[in-house]
Amino acid sequence: MSESDSKEKEVSVTPRNDGASHMDEEVGIVHKGAALKTDLRGRHMQMIAVGGAIGAGLFIGSGGALHNGGPASLIIGYLVIGVMLLFTMQALGELAVLYPVNGAFYAYVVRFVDPSWGFAVGWEYAIGWLTVLPFELIAASGTITFWRQDIDSAVWVTVFLVVLIIIQIFGVRGYGEVEFVLSIIKIAACIGFIILGIVINVGGVGDRGYLGAKYWHDPGAFQNGFNGFAGVFVVAAFSFGGTEMVGLAAAESANPRKAIPLAAKQVFFRILFFYVVNLFILGLILPSTDPRLENATGSNSRFSPFVLAIQDAGIQVLPSIFNAVITISVVSVANSCTYASTRTMQALAERGMAPKALAYVDKQVDP
Repeated sequence: MSESDSKEKEVSVTPRNDGASHMDEEVGIVHKGAALKTDLRGRHMQMIAVGGAIGAGLFIGSGGALHNGGPASLIIGYLVIGVMLLFTMQALGELAVLYPVNGAFYAYVVRFVDPSWGFAVGWEYAIGWLTVLPFELIAASGTITFWRQDIDSAVWVTVFLVVLIIIQIFGVRGYGEVEFVLSIIKIAACIGFIILGIVINVGGVGDRGYLGAKYWHDPGAFQNGFNGFAGVFVVAAFSFGGTEMVGLAAAESANPRKAIPLAAKQVFFRILFFYVVNLFILGLILPSTDPRLENATGSNSRFSPFVLAIQDAGIQVLPSIFNAVITISVVSVANSCTYASTRTMQALAERGMAPKALAYVDKQVDP
């Protein structure tokens, strides 16, 4: 064997710069599309990690969880899921820094566990987001009924779908910029509600006077026994969905070694603050037995617990403003749905686990 042949053999088994190895050939790359644009900056990654998870699960679904489990169950459930999220994000961050490949954890399962298991994980994740997408669109259309109930929801679903299509035309940079702006709005709304909730609780707004922990004693911190407590975990798990998007976006990050560790470390504490503190304040100013909370599920955001709490304080304009924030939040999550599902299916196609056409990457997209 000549020296050149020996070097060629060594190169064939050396991991490539994108973190993949000769194992890809064993799985079977059927089509290698154009390279993905690395246009996501650190600020984009930060907001994707923090704001991407804030949506219908927090602003709408938490009302049903409060009604079924009570304020204490609500806090405990979100805390437990938050701790699980911490471990998940730390592990995902380690892998994403070392292997910033397209497909994120799907690609990691294929490489380190088994291709067949990775096939199942990849398609389950892609289909999961494709299932959430219509829910978010319907939820967004439901928010409009807070102002207008005479327009069919199909009209608003069409409008929001067109908006999402326009965003996708601008590629990953467009997705990053939209998420950056919308996440700032959501974060500002969460901070604003915390401040307002404290003012309402101490009797600064409305005629209910000082509330303190009144609703934790009557009707009580827990509702419906263990079933109510366990039911909170379902809503909490759904609410935190999307936080892992930072790992999926690693392949399109301009500097993943710097951006991903920072986002992974801070996401738990930020989500913990925006979720747990907001829900704690909510439980102080809105009783869990409020009959309106029975309908605070699905896409009926007219019964969002946050909007109800503001209305009960007697504030006239702010409920509409906060409902507009809910609309923005839901559209933001829908935008994340399109990003997560398309990137996962493209990664599946590259490894021969999806139709070859899905591996295509538009080379002309350069925002």
